[in-house]
Amino acid sequence: MTTAVCFQCGHLKFGSFVPCDQCQARPRTDDEMIISLAMTDHYFDQATLESMRDYILEHGHAPDLDPESKKTFRKTFEEVKATGAIEKMLNSFEDNSE
Repeated sequence: MTTAVCFQCGHLKFGSFVPCDQCQARPRTDDEMIISLAMTDHYFDQATLESMRDYILEHGHAPDLDPESKKTFRKTFEEVKATGAIEKMLNSFEDNSE
């Protein structure tokens, strides 16, 4: 399972797109999903994830990606989104919350 940083509260959680077990936030917009995808152990080591968490706790929002990284993560996100996998996963969250 993927270790990820919650884009809203900075809590370390499992799964980039799942609701945070601390604040219940779930990325909904493309930009929230892109930063959530980026802030995972697929791309950064534990120390960097903890630094991201600390940044969110201090500043109240996720760190900004540099333009080149944002472009790369957006491309990856769009490729995955085109497969329908993200929509299917999000629908399963909606089904489980009812």
